[in-house]
Amino acid sequence: MYIEILSVTKNSVADKFDEKTDELRERLLRYGYSLTDIKKAELKPIKIKNAVETLVSAQEKPDIVIVANALSSKNNSSFKKYLLDTVAAAERAENKPAPKDYWKKRNKALRTAKKNGASKEELKELEKKFILCRKKSKVFSMGDFGNGYKGYCFMYKGVRIAVIPKAELTGENVNDVISLAAVRTEEVFNNSAQDYPDGFGRLEYVPEKTGFVNRFIPIRGDSGKEIGRKCAVIASFLVFVTALSLLLYNMVFLSVKNTQLNGEIQKIAHGVESVDTGKENKGSDDMINWKNLKEINDEIVGWIQIDNTVIDYPVLWHKSDDRTSQYYLKHNYRGNFDTYGSIFVDYRCEKGTDSKNVVLHGHHMNDGSMFGNLMKYGSTSGNLDFYKESPTIEFDTPEGNADYKIISVFKTNTLSSQGEFFNYMVGDFQNEKDFMNYVYNVRIRSLINCPVDVNEDDQLLTLSTCSYEFTEFRTVVVARKVRDGESSKVNVSQATLNKNAVWPQVYYTRYGGTRPEVKDFCTAYDAGQIDWYTGDYDFKDQEIKETSTSSTASSTSKSKSNNSSGQSNNNTQATTKAQPTTQAKVYLTVKFINYDGSTLSTQKVEYGKAAKAPENPVKPSDEYYDYVFKGWQLDFSNVTQNMTIAPDFEPVLKEQYRQT
Repeated sequence: MYIEILSVTKNSVADKFDEKTDELRERLLRYGYSLTDIKKAELKPIKIKNAVETLVSAQEKPDIVIVANALSSKNNSSFKKYLLDTVAAAERAENKPAPKDYWKKRNKALRTAKKNGASKEELKELEKKFILCRKKSKVFSMGDFGNGYKGYCFMYKGVRIAVIPKAELTGENVNDVISLAAVRTEEVFNNSAQDYPDGFGRLEYVPEKTGFVNRFIPIRGDSGKEIGRKCAVIASFLVFVTALSLLLYNMVFLSVKNTQLNGEIQKIAHGVESVDTGKENKGSDDMINWKNLKEINDEIVGWIQIDNTVIDYPVLWHKSDDRTSQYYLKHNYRGNFDTYGSIFVDYRCEKGTDSKNVVLHGHHMNDGSMFGNLMKYGSTSGNLDFYKESPTIEFDTPEGNADYKIISVFKTNTLSSQGEFFNYMVGDFQNEKDFMNYVYNVRIRSLINCPVDVNEDDQLLTLSTCSYEFTEFRTVVVARKVRDGESSKVNVSQATLNKNAVWPQVYYTRYGGTRPEVKDFCTAYDAGQIDWYTGDYDFKDQEIKETSTSSTASSTSKSKSNNSSGQSNNNTQATTKAQPTTQAKVYLTVKFINYDGSTLSTQKVEYGKAAKAPENPVKPSDEYYDYVFKGWQLDFSNVTQNMTIAPDFEPVLKEQYRQT
C-alpha cells in the first residue's frame, strides 16, 4: 500500500519529518507500506481541504493519506474545526445532484395515478419509487494514540484519510505514531467493510424542490404543512420588502433631502453660491447673513460650526417650548415636520443665547448629520486625536461671533435604573458657587482632560445628543466662551485622556471598577484637586438651595426617528414615589425597553407588586461579538415607582476570533 503524509503546521515551516524521512520510510516498509512523499500544509481548514483534494485527485493517488500534527484536543473539537470542510467535500464528491426534472416526473406520476383511481397504499408505493439514496460520510475513530488523544479516519474519492494528533501530545515518537496510524487505518476499514463497504453510509432522501414556483408558490398537490410554509415565506418576503423600502426611504431619500435643505440655508448664511454639505466643515471666517436668515425664520437665533465635522447649522429657539413639547425636535428651520429636526435651544435656557449656559440639542442621525458627529470626540474612551484637531466650537449670534473652547466631553444616563442622574440641562444658576459646582461636575466626568481654564465669570455652551454606549445614553460636549482679548487657540499638546472619568453606575456594573467620589467644587478646590480654576474664589460662603432635579433620574421619554439611531428628547423630570393608600389602589407604570430603546412591554402594576418581564430580548451580533442576555438592570419584584427597565447584554467574542 502506498502512503503519503500531509504534515500540517501553523506557519508552514520545516517540521520534524524533514530529518527522519528515511527512518520513517524504513519503518513503514516493515509493515508493508511504501511512503511515496511528504507534503506540507498550513493548519487552516481551507488549506487542509485543498491539499487533501490535490492528493486524492492525482492520477497516481496513494492508498492512504495521513494528516499529521492536525489534532490538539482529547475530544473531537480539533477534528471538527480543521477537517469538517474536508469531510463535507468527500461527501459531495460521492453524490450526484438530483435530476432537474425530478419533481416534474414525480408530480406527473402521482397525478396520473390519482386520475386512474389509485388507492392510498398504491400512492405510497409510488412515492417510495421516487425516494433517492445518497452516500453519507462515515468518520471512524482510530482509538487512543497516547495520553487520551485520539485519531480519526474517513474515505475521500477512494483514498483512506487518517487524521492524527500531534506526536508530542501523545508522548510517543513521531515515527511510531505514523506507523500506528497506517496499521489502524487499514484495520478500521477492513473491519467495517461489511457495514460500510466503501467507507460511506446510505441515506434515503427526497430532494428539496427547485425553482421559484416549486419552492415558494403554493401549488396543487402541496401538503397543508407545505402550503403553510410557503405562505409564511411569502409573508416574510413582503415584510422584508416593506422594511427595505422604509429603510431606503429613511436612510437614503430623507438623508438626501436633509442635505439639500441644509445646503440651501448654508448658502444663504455664508453668502456663497454653493456649499458642499457632504464635506466636513473646515471652518470659515465669513460673516453670517442674519438679515436673510431672519426673513426665513425669525426663530433662528444662532449659527454653530465645528471644524472637521458636518456641523454647520442654524440654531433655533422656540420660546413656548416646555418639558412636554420641543417644537424643533421634529421640525426643520422652515417650520415643516422633519424627523431630522433642527439644532435648538433647550427650554430651560429662559434667556435664550444670553443664558449663562446655552444648552443645544440635536439628533444623532445615522448619516452623521445634525449632532451625529459629536461621537467623534469619543465613545467609552475619549478620542484624543480628534479633540486635538477640533478643540473649539464657533457659535455666532446676531449680537456677534464667538469661539468656545471645549472643557468637557462626557457620557451620561437618562434612566433611573442606570444610576444617579446628573442634570446637565441647566440654563442659569442660583449664584457663582452653583455655577462652579456645575463646571466641576462636567469636568470630573470628562473623557478628556482639556487644557482650558474656567472661572465664575465665563459663559458656557453645552451640546447634547443621543448615544448608545448604554440604553438611552447621552453624549455631551461643554465649552466655555473665549474671553475678551483672549486667543482662541488651545494648547492641545497638554491634553490627556482622563483614565478616572466619572460614569453612571451602569458602567461599573458592566466593566468593573469603583466609581470615583463626587464632591463639590469648594471641597475639591480646598483639597488641591483642581488646577483649572482661575477665578477669585470669593463665593465659598454662598448658599445653594436644593432643587428637585439635582440628583434624581427619571424615565426619559424619547421620540425616535425612523432614520435616526438616536435623538435628543430631554423630558427629564424627578421621579415621584407613589405611596400606598387605603382609599384606592395605586398603579404604577413599568416599561421594559430593548437595547435600542424600543419598547418591549408597558404595564400597569399595583404598588408593591411585581412586574412581569417580557420574553428575553435579543441584541443582533456585530462583526466580532455575539450578545447574550444576562438579565434586567433593575429589580422589579417590588414596584414602588414608575420604572423604565433596560436589558443587560454580555458581549461574547465570536469563535473565529478567539485565540486558540
